[in-house]
Amino acid sequence: MAGTFLDTTIVVQLAEGIESEPSQTFVAANQPATMAFYALRELLAGRVRLICETHNRVLSSENHAEALLALHSVSPAEGRKKEARLRVLADSLKAVFAENPGGPRNEMKRELLQDLSMRAAQLWRRARRLTGVNAVQPLGCFYGGKLDRGPAGELRGPGDSFNCCKTERCAAAAYLYDDQAALSKLVDALHPSNLGAAAGKNENSQRRKALKELLSNGPTNFNKSRCRALGDAYFAAMCPPGSAVATSNLVDFLPLCEALGKDVKKP
Repeated sequence: MAGTFLDTTIVVQLAEGIESEPSQTFVAANQPATMAFYALRELLAGRVRLICETHNRVLSSENHAEALLALHSVSPAEGRKKEARLRVLADSLKAVFAENPGGPRNEMKRELLQDLSMRAAQLWRRARRLTGVNAVQPLGCFYGGKLDRGPAGELRGPGDSFNCCKTERCAAAAYLYDDQAALSKLVDALHPSNLGAAAGKNENSQRRKALKELLSNGPTNFNKSRCRALGDAYFAAMCPPGSAVATSNLVDFLPLCEALGKDVKKP
């Protein structure tokens, strides 16, 4: 295999340094390694945003216990987002206790805010500076700068947004639309009859809807709220010739890559 094209899951592993040794070894052994700006766009709207929102919840609470209760009271409709925020807060609580197990509990909120702020900033900075990885396929609609702070100290995304510029068309959709034959193959690959055990996954259903909309309406009229639904299909379609998609999620990638004659590997 000549090279690797990193999906967002691998970018997160490398940037967080959590269980990343297999990924680091894999990337080093399969050069050139490239990362789409779309992966950074997904990271910012996903993992980074979750950490920032958890920070802001702690900031607006009297103490960490109140923040925890507030996160628990979030509607179950939030699903995985609710669970992810609780996990982020639990990880920071664990880190704070480990750092200062005998410290005064009235300092807990300040220490939590510091830990969460550092986690968000470090993750975002490291992801944009991965060693041995080149960023490709720039997105004209994407804010890629530093994280901001609001007047109350809350964490905000670059340009005060975790999403893309509202006045620009979806650049990721435009890339995909350039090869409409491949786009049609991806739509067919995501038909429930071709997905086996993954046929019932909402992500696959939403991805197929987004791709069909793009194929019908083109990138100019594509609903930008569906940008993240493109997800795995973007990496499969935009993987450079001679490279393989590197992902931790073979189940969802295999039908997409096979439809396009692309290779996919799990580190």
